[in-house]
Order: sequence, then C-alpha cells, then structure tokens
Amino acid sequence: MTTHRFSSGKRFHWGGEHYEIKRLLPSDQLRIEVVNSGESREVDMETLVTAWMDGRLFFDRPIETPLSSPTLHATFADLSDYPEKDIAAARYRLAAIQPLLALPPGKRTAAVVRERVAEVISPTFDLPDPNSSSRVSVRSLYRWLSLYESGGHDLLVLCPHTGQRGGKGKTRLPHEITELVDSVARDFFSRREKVTVTDVRDIVAVRAREENQRRPEQEQLSCPCWGSIARRIHALDLPAQKMRRQSRHAARRSAKQYGQNRYPMLPLERVEIDHTRVDIIVVDEETGLPLGRPTLTYCLDVATRYPLGFYIGFEPPGYYAVMECLHHAICPKGNIQEKYSTQHDWRAFGVPLTLVVDNAKEFIGRDLADACDLLGIELVRSPVVTPEFKAAIERHFRTLSSGLFHTLPGTTFSNLQQRGEYDSVQNACLSLNDLTKILHLFVIDVYAQEFHRGLEGIPACQWEKTAHDCLFSPRLPTEPEELLILLSRVEWRTLHHYGIDFEHLRYNCPELGALRARFPTKHQRVKIKYHPGDLHCLHVQDPVQPSRYIEVPANDPEYTSGLSLWKHRVIRNFARSQWDRTDLAALGQAKMQIQGIVQVARVRKKVVTRTRLARWQTSGDPPSQLSPIPTVDKPTPSANLPSLLPSGNDEDWEIGIVPT
Repeated sequence: MTTHRFSSGKRFHWGGEHYEIKRLLPSDQLRIEVVNSGESREVDMETLVTAWMDGRLFFDRPIETPLSSPTLHATFADLSDYPEKDIAAARYRLAAIQPLLALPPGKRTAAVVRERVAEVISPTFDLPDPNSSSRVSVRSLYRWLSLYESGGHDLLVLCPHTGQRGGKGKTRLPHEITELVDSVARDFFSRREKVTVTDVRDIVAVRAREENQRRPEQEQLSCPCWGSIARRIHALDLPAQKMRRQSRHAARRSAKQYGQNRYPMLPLERVEIDHTRVDIIVVDEETGLPLGRPTLTYCLDVATRYPLGFYIGFEPPGYYAVMECLHHAICPKGNIQEKYSTQHDWRAFGVPLTLVVDNAKEFIGRDLADACDLLGIELVRSPVVTPEFKAAIERHFRTLSSGLFHTLPGTTFSNLQQRGEYDSVQNACLSLNDLTKILHLFVIDVYAQEFHRGLEGIPACQWEKTAHDCLFSPRLPTEPEELLILLSRVEWRTLHHYGIDFEHLRYNCPELGALRARFPTKHQRVKIKYHPGDLHCLHVQDPVQPSRYIEVPANDPEYTSGLSLWKHRVIRNFARSQWDRTDLAALGQAKMQIQGIVQVARVRKKVVTRTRLARWQTSGDPPSQLSPIPTVDKPTPSANLPSLLPSGNDEDWEIGIVPT
C-alpha cells in the first residue's frame, strides 16, 4: 500500500476542500493552501492526523492501479491481488533501481544510470527478467525511479498495468459505425418479439450502404462483422434490459439474493402448506384399471423439517384438501404404527403459530382466514410469483418426487425427457391405499430419520430434542370435534321458522327455535360452518356465545349420509336435467341412477373419466371423520356418464378477500 507523510507539496482532501502543504512551521504547525482559490491557513499536525484517523481526510493517490478489466472502476487492495507475473516484474524493477535510490537526485547522472543498466542486463544479475522480451534502458530506470518515489515507495506502482494498454475491452469501430450499431440494436430490442444478432447485422449493413451513398470514396463505412456486433450488444446489456422490461418477475429474479430468509428456532413457529400433483398413476383396487394422478396437500414444519401432516386423494386443490391436511397436521397420530406398520411414531402435532401459504384461491378466501383467527394462527401470504418465500415446502416436494414417487411403478416423472419411452399407464399397479401406506413409511421411517443437510441434523431428533428440553409445548383445541368445526367452511344463512336452507337442503332442530326466539327481528342471518366432504349436518354459531356452535342435522339423513358438496351438486344437476325440478325424491332417485352409471363406467379405457369416477367413489368419506359413513346400495346402471362428472373444483368459489 502507498504511504504518505505531511510534507511540503503533499496534497489531500479535507472538509470538502483540496489542500496542498506549502511549508512546515515550528511546533508541528503547517501552512496549507486551498488548491483552487489559493487561500492559505495554518493548522497543527495533530488536527490533521485526527481528521485522517476519523476518515475525514484522505491523501491524493499518486497513481491509479485499476484491475486488468478496464470496465471495472476498482483498485487493487494489496500486492496479493496482482498476478504472480506482475509481482515478479515489480520486484525485478525495484532491484534494478535499488542502488540508485541511495544516491541523491544530483548524483543520478546519465553515466551512472547507464552503468546500472549494464549491470541489470548482464547474466550475473540477481533476479531474472520475467519479461525477457522487454528492453531495459536508461529511460526505463528513470521512469521507475520517478514512479517509485512519487508513489510513496509503494511496490504496487512498479507493477505493469497491462490492462490499460492498447484497446483491450474498448471498441475499435469507427465512431459513425458505433452509433449506427447502437441505434439499430436499441430499436430492435425495444420490440417484444425475439431478436437475433443476425437481424441487427443485416439492418446495419443496409443503413451503412445508404450512408455510403452520401459519402466520398475515401470515407466509406464498412459493415462490422457478426462478432463485433454481438460484443457491442452485450456491452449495452440490451438482452437483459429487454427481459426486465417484458417481465417484472424476471427483473426481480435477476437482482434477487436468495437464501436470506430468517428461519425459526422452535417447532410450529413457521409451518408451510401447499399442493402438488403426484407424479404417479394409481389404479382401482377392484378392477386394476388406471385412475390417474392424485393430488397431495402437505404441511411441513420449517424449524425441524419434520412433516406435520398431509392429505392425498382425487379431490382437486381446494379448501376440502386444505381442511383435511390441517386436521391431520394438528391432531396427534397415535395409531400410525399399528395402522401402517411403521417403525417409528409420528410425533408431530399441534396448532401452528404461523401458517405460510401462497395466493391460490383456497388460501385467500374467508374460510381459511376465519379458521386461523379462531385457532390463533397468523396467516402469512407469500408475495405473488415468489416460490422462494416457501422454499422449505417447495424443496420438500422435490425430495418426495425424486426420493419416492419417481422410484415407484407407474411414475410419470417430472417431464417427458425424464420419462422417455417408459409407459406409465401400462406399469401402474399401486392403488390409492397402497400409495398412502408407502407415503407414511417414507415420511416417518426414511425422510424424518435421515440427516438433513440444510437442517444439519435429523428432523425427528430435532423435534424430540426441543420437546424434551421443554422449549415449546404444542397447542391443541379443547376437543377434536371442535377442531373440525373451526376448520370448516364459512357461510351466512337466514334462520327461518322451518330451519336453514343450504344448497337446496333443509336443516332443522329444536335448539334453533330457542335461538331464533332470542333475536329481536325476523329473518336473522347466522354464521354456519359446514364440512364440504360431509353434508349430514351443519354447525350454527350462537351470536350470544360466539364460541358455541349448535349441531343441526339434515331433514333427510338417508340422502345426506356420506354426501359431499361436490357430489350433491352433481346429483342436483342430473335431477334437474331429468325432471326439471328439485325435490328430495328426485334427488334420491338421481343418486341411485348415478351410482349405477359409475359401476358401468369404471371399466372404460379413458383415464380422465376414471379419475373423476374415483373422485365420486372417495368423495364424502373425509379422513377427519371418526366414524365410518354408510354407503347407499348400488343400483342397476341405466344411463351414460360423460357429462355428469365435471372436472372443475369441488365448490363454486365465492372468495371473500380478507384485507392484509
């Protein structure tokens, strides 16, 4: 590094002014002068040293030492930043001028310097010349002496700055051609369509020819080559500018620094939930025919990377799947070893403190917001198109795919290139129950027991360690039945003397009469909660005691037994198409007819149709229900099915956006 001293002729910046030391005075006083105005003043040495220590005073650099790339305006910090060849050259030059430094300037005559040149170029010189092609002369030694002394005896100034030589990194094109290339390139890259260097080169050639028609022969312009134009476009950074203009997400990703999230320290402090379509085709247990790819909804604890719960089925991504997944995640799982023959218990349970979701409609609706408010969960929505905000669950889905689903028969892999000629449908042999058991075994006995590199530990051990150290205690609702009510969907309905109408079904019980009697006005609207997978009853909130919900059964328990909202709408639409009116008898008859159609259609070859049929078979049997739901006898087939089972979501969504 360059060293400096407060001596005559030294220049420095201080207090926004540029000073030069004109004279040293007694008692450590100095006379300094403003370079621009010539105004002089006296100041003591201690004041200047203090200002230098505080960073308010800095000396002029005698010479700039830029990096080899002229496009980077930076300086080398120390000698170690230079290439070895440049360091050897600097040491060679210092050794060459070392005897001359001991002489006063008046003694460094041309004759003395010529004698030193002869010694340096002789074979007996101590240090070899790292650049034997260069020629050491009297002028070279004088130049090195001047650089070394004016640079404060800093070895850096003797390093050869080859990056400043010639035109490296600079355009050699004529000024007129450079302006022409820049103009054409900017015009092309302002469009949204794809742009190639060849397009720019062709237009530059046309423009150059038009310009040459107005120029004399000796001033003709030549079209630059493809490589020159490509380098010029790269220097202007036009492709990146175009990408940023066309996509604000691409611009954000180009400037985003990933891996800066603050990770929680305790379990349940941050839980992430999301859906994914499983990369495997499952088959029907009875017929063995492929049914399609189920959907997996998954909850993951970020602090321990321990899975909290999941729901897998043919229900598309919706609140039904979210509700079942959260119910499974919050409730203890004491019978897992007995039910799925796992080697370890599934110890994770409890109400999360924070639930991180994306902006899917089932996550931004009023149902999940209401459930989180009642359970004391902070609902955090990630910004739009920022999968890195839920990096843990996104990475976990990749682990499930590569570590489990892609290793099973019937896998579809992630894309066509990975699948190749593998016939996923032909090799499919696992049913949904088989896949559920395999997923339990993998999650509990493999993933939770393996070393996690990001966590630097084993997920199951991390959970047990924090629980053993009493660092946290999982929260639970008062009763499991209460949890199911709190997680249910929200609607508002008018309370009549005959009960409540919901989806053309009627619900009533004696307690509603007592509730209605307390209302000051008729046709009072009440808040109801319902399970989209089971419509056999509703839960009505007591406005006087908001924490109390009244269970109201359906007036027709035989029809609503094991009935989901999606299945009820299919039946209702079918009944309307048949009888043009809706009543309970028509609904019951339609339900029996559709069940018969399902039995016939199960043997069809189209996987899409069988996927909808599988949803029909499994809909209305939510895992959160403790008691088995009776099924209706299967009637004789009597109609066709292609238009009966829609492929859309299970509910017509009416999203109530909750202010953030």
